[in-house]
Amino acid sequence: MSRRSAAFDDQIVPANKANGEPRVLVTPAFYRVPAYRKFHGSDGATVSLRGGTSRAAFLRQASALAASPQYKSSTGGQIFIGDLDAQAAATERAIQPEVIALVLFALLAGLITFAVMSQLMGRQVVLDATENPVLRAIGMKRRDLFILSLMRAGVVTISGAVGAVLVAIAASPSMPIGPARLAEPAPGIDLNLTVLGFGLVVAAFLPLVALIPSAWRASAYGLQGARATRGGRSGSLVVRMASSVGSVPASFGIRMALEPGSGRNAVPVRSALVGITIAVTAVVATLVFGASLLHLVDTPTLYGQNWDREVDLSFGSVPGPFARQVLSHQPGMTSFALGNYAPFGTVSIGGEAVPAIGIGHASGRSFLTMLSGGPPSGSHEVVLGARTLQSLRRHVGNTVPVEINGHIRAMRIVGTAVFASFSRGSFDATDLGDGAAFSASVMSTNDQGTDCVGNVTCYNFFLVRYRPGTNLVAAGARLEKAVVAAGCPVGSCNIVADQRPDDINDYSRVRETPVLLAGVLAVLAIAMLAHVLVTGIRRHRRDLAVLKTLGLLRRQMLAMIAWDASTIAAVTLALGIPLGIVAGRISWSLFADSVGVPVDVEVPLLSVLLIVPVTLAIANVTAAWPGWLAGRVSAATILRDE
Repeated sequence: MSRRSAAFDDQIVPANKANGEPRVLVTPAFYRVPAYRKFHGSDGATVSLRGGTSRAAFLRQASALAASPQYKSSTGGQIFIGDLDAQAAATERAIQPEVIALVLFALLAGLITFAVMSQLMGRQVVLDATENPVLRAIGMKRRDLFILSLMRAGVVTISGAVGAVLVAIAASPSMPIGPARLAEPAPGIDLNLTVLGFGLVVAAFLPLVALIPSAWRASAYGLQGARATRGGRSGSLVVRMASSVGSVPASFGIRMALEPGSGRNAVPVRSALVGITIAVTAVVATLVFGASLLHLVDTPTLYGQNWDREVDLSFGSVPGPFARQVLSHQPGMTSFALGNYAPFGTVSIGGEAVPAIGIGHASGRSFLTMLSGGPPSGSHEVVLGARTLQSLRRHVGNTVPVEINGHIRAMRIVGTAVFASFSRGSFDATDLGDGAAFSASVMSTNDQGTDCVGNVTCYNFFLVRYRPGTNLVAAGARLEKAVVAAGCPVGSCNIVADQRPDDINDYSRVRETPVLLAGVLAVLAIAMLAHVLVTGIRRHRRDLAVLKTLGLLRRQMLAMIAWDASTIAAVTLALGIPLGIVAGRISWSLFADSVGVPVDVEVPLLSVLLIVPVTLAIANVTAAWPGWLAGRVSAATILRDE
């Protein structure tokens, strides 16, 4: 017997509890042997529809055919027609968080790199312009100098773009991440020529496009332009005011941090400030978004479970008096609600199959987490999830056609709700913004085995709340004994404690991804800070030599570079923290609205405030090596060369 492991397409991200159970795929021969009877199994066929075919019409016709006498008599009515669209949608939603995180990271990293590269190459074009008088003397025109500047920069950008493509190809075996990796049929090196080609063109030529104005201005430099590049601009009023405060190391350090200079003395201050500010903003926004995500994952009421235990009868049902008799003697219970499932897991709403439940008698406050409106109170009212409402292109107050048990009726949408996971066997489960809730009487079906006949409303599950401080494990055990003692067979009435929607489980798995990407941006920001400090020392060698000649000590040189780094860190923190909080709140609000949960933003003030001393400490540690370089400046050599 050969044994192989495989990931079934509906188990990568299970759309219901049954799909999450272990599964074995056997041959038709094994299906016919007596040993197979010990297992719970089934067979089936998958159907693909042609483009333009109505899925709802096909499901309706197939279900009618399965219920026809010629098939129902031979199968005992055990043919079930399912729709895998909900499974595909669940898988797509599970992959979406990683996709969004990677796209945002790519955009932020690209923006930072573009800002830095544009200014660095612009500075280099200005420095190269000092050769223009010689080139003009041998006959080159302005157009030739302009093209020469772009060609020099093009060597850098094209080489960098080719290197980036090679790195992307080498890193492709580590992708995709998350649930998508289980679904990847051929993990390994991947060559997507369209994506790689587009990335190559953008990385190679977008910086050149941004460089065109600088290259055109530099092409006009002659003798006067060459002499002009040796000078420097006087600092702005803000720079002069900042640099006039404190000691000489503090004054000169602040001036180095905020004054970009020009010509040969130019320092990429602006690009560094922009890049580091973007990185700080991204880190703070990630903290706000991550804290809000953790708050959602760890707060059951936000994802729809505002009860402590569920008694799940699955395909069984009991009348209301039975449920009330069992629940009325439970110590510590404060309220309960009775409900039921759709007969086949879903109902047709506006032509779409939607997972649905019915909510009946509820003591105490509503057991639905409502985003707007109120719970259904009549046989012609329905509450929908936010995503379901958007998919149907309806609004609260509109009417929508609903087909239940073969009967179509118009129902009024009275609210939107967040749905915990409700599933019956292998039927589709409700999930955050996906689902519908009706009055329990609309969903009730008869069950001859439990006296659920006639006009009696029957229920498939009970939802129970307990007083705060109640031992929920012991309470669940007592509840299970009570339902078994009342006549429910052992194993048929399950006590469920956790009804997290599948989306919540997916978000739990990716909670570290945004933090890791923010950490990469933080490392990039540190590298940018080190680069601007070293560049500042190189470009201010003459000033440092003069200060050293006037008696500035090595420790004062170290202090000056520390002031430089601290000033850059302080400016970027002052801009990045509020921008990050705003960006985090906006991004979480957009995300919460898109998945259909309450917009409950968590701002981790302690973590955000901790960024300030941590950033300043990192800035000063980063400044140690550039400060040591500044202290080694040879005043005599530099002044002699000047």
